[in-house]
Amino acid sequence: MTKTEFIKRLAKKQKITLTEAERGIDAFFDLLAECLKEDETVRLYGLCKFEIKTTKERIGRNPKNGKEYMIPSFRKVKFTASNALMNRIENGE
Repeated sequence: MTKTEFIKRLAKKQKITLTEAERGIDAFFDLLAECLKEDETVRLYGLCKFEIKTTKERIGRNPKNGKEYMIPSFRKVKFTASNALMNRIENGE
């Protein structure tokens, strides 16, 4: 599903305009990025958790030629679904 499709479904489900739905989604992602940039963990109880994890520096290998190279440490977003969300998906609610 694309962002546009998601916005259309949200607008229809909440009986709001497409503009309002898009503003809400954009505001959510802007705030989420801002919080993660500040190393805050975002917990949405009953839904999920977003947090920043830093990987360790490690040695990688190019599969084409077998040459080894150093992969530097980097930050990434970790998403963890809540049990409540997983139950809703499994039970078709």
